[in-house]
Amino acid sequence: MSVEALRAKAANTGPALFFPDPEVPAIYNFDQGLAAPETYPVEDLTRLAKKVLDSAGPSVLDYFDPGVGYEELIFGYRGLRSRIAERTRKMQGHDFGHNGVILTSGSVQGLALAMAGYIDPGDVVIAEASSFPYALRFATMQGGEIRTITIDENGMVVEDLEALIEQVKSEGKRVKLVYTIPTFQTPTGTEMSIPRRKMLVEAAKKHDFLIVEDAVYSDLRFAGEPLPSLLSLDDDGRVIQCGSFSKMVAPALRMGWFVGDPKAIEPLAIMRQDLGVAQWIARLMAAYMDEGLLEPHLERVCKVYGRKANIAAQTLREHCGDFVRFHMPQGSFYIWVEIDDRVDWDTAAARAAKEGIFFRPGERFAGVPDDRKFLRISYGHVSEKVIAEGLARLGAILRECVRVPA
Repeated sequence: MSVEALRAKAANTGPALFFPDPEVPAIYNFDQGLAAPETYPVEDLTRLAKKVLDSAGPSVLDYFDPGVGYEELIFGYRGLRSRIAERTRKMQGHDFGHNGVILTSGSVQGLALAMAGYIDPGDVVIAEASSFPYALRFATMQGGEIRTITIDENGMVVEDLEALIEQVKSEGKRVKLVYTIPTFQTPTGTEMSIPRRKMLVEAAKKHDFLIVEDAVYSDLRFAGEPLPSLLSLDDDGRVIQCGSFSKMVAPALRMGWFVGDPKAIEPLAIMRQDLGVAQWIARLMAAYMDEGLLEPHLERVCKVYGRKANIAAQTLREHCGDFVRFHMPQGSFYIWVEIDDRVDWDTAAARAAKEGIFFRPGERFAGVPDDRKFLRISYGHVSEKVIAEGLARLGAILRECVRVPA
């Protein structure tokens, strides 16, 4: 018997979600969604890392603060949780206290814990038709069944939710959870309208399901008016929300969180078995917030992303013309691009790869089959020069690969 035959069923749900090395060097890398390196607050993080080590001593390097105890093995450093809870109170109107916050290794671990804590085999999870693949994979590995709802320019078409729920019930199943990215949706960049947000929160109450609100990009707004979060609209404890310093400050921090009613956060804590997050990094981020550095930092980075988004959009319009369609984003660091069907996209994509132009193919996000061709351009971590040159070259390739009418 081969070792493959010993695998758990969950390990056979698909290959590992990793990023293979390109065959040629990435000259114009628009693939991964990374924060802009020029925005990393290196000096502040260096100074504060030493400060927390000097002030707290060896306890910074322990699993938990001895003054708090084993609680921090599960929920993480109480000091940072308290500061996140206070920020949530100020910005979203809910005071959950530190008991309503659990720290995670980036938001991705939090999503894994949420799916593990709420999904049983056969439960139905509803998500946008194109979505963050890790979240959907976690749900599937728990035995969940994914159903999708279309996205338009106003986000998830929540008007279709009622009919989908009734269909699920008619099959003898139940909708346990809705996973959504209502603000700067990944990968489309759309924002769910306020009426739809209210409709979704009311549906959760009516049909007795949980909402997982992925809000990792919501603080990265550079245009438009802020929209109320689903968490802020919830008065029944049915929304739990994830955030991450990895997107806001720097990816290597690997420091995310989930916030919500303590009773709703408890299942994530029950499923956790890794002895918590790094105490040193958690204390570092608490000190960063204590010095009032987070909000000014976000103000600066949003200006950077706004400037890069404008360059990306201008270059796409100038060099790709009507061979692409996209909506101008108001935040985050992605543009979701649809390729016109006049373009032989398979040939164009292969040629782009050979020239070192990399991007995330749209099918990586697709929850349902779609004959249209999309790609996600990530402009956050690359320079303005690379954005302009790389997208101009992509436009030339698209024009070279236009199909000749028969």
